[in-house]
Amino acid sequence: SETWFDASKFFLGDEFDSTMNYIFRDAVLDYANGGDAHRLVANLEEMREAYPPQTFDALMNLLSTHDTARSLHVFGDVAGEASPEQVALAKRKLLLAVFFQMTYPGAPAIFYGDEVGVTGGPDPMNRGTYPWADLGGHPDNALLADFRRLTRLRHDLPVLRHGTLEAPLYVDAHVVVLARRDADTVAI
Repeated sequence: SETWFDASKFFLGDEFDSTMNYIFRDAVLDYANGGDAHRLVANLEEMREAYPPQTFDALMNLLSTHDTARSLHVFGDVAGEASPEQVALAKRKLLLAVFFQMTYPGAPAIFYGDEVGVTGGPDPMNRGTYPWADLGGHPDNALLADFRRLTRLRHDLPVLRHGTLEAPLYVDAHVVVLARRDADTVAI
């Protein structure tokens, strides 16, 4: 389904199996954009407590969608207005968010173009075309390599795909340390 709110009442076995996880999106983007890690953990833990485990593990954890401003835009890469320094910082924030996305339970969902630096504000600016190089576009291949490295991390470590999420090990205003466990394997 596509819900922008706590959908726990729909996960009782007779309606939804999963949803686009806007709660995850909002919490992770806020954190990666300089927000308090306590707020991130509180929002995600509240969701984890409200959703059945099988649903929680199948949530579509997204950062950008067809209905929202792209993550790079949220982080400050406003096309045509951002300085090179602002663009570089926005990309570092995006990679922090993607790292979190790839290590958190659920099904990571990458909106086409995020992996090569497509930016855009509110709908319809977020639906820009993919910058195919053979058609004159300029995909950010360095960003693509970073996305591939992070998605490969999830692929190569089964604990990141189906390990259980432990209670947060440490949280302060800037840092959150989580652990995933799969039998004897732990990822921190």
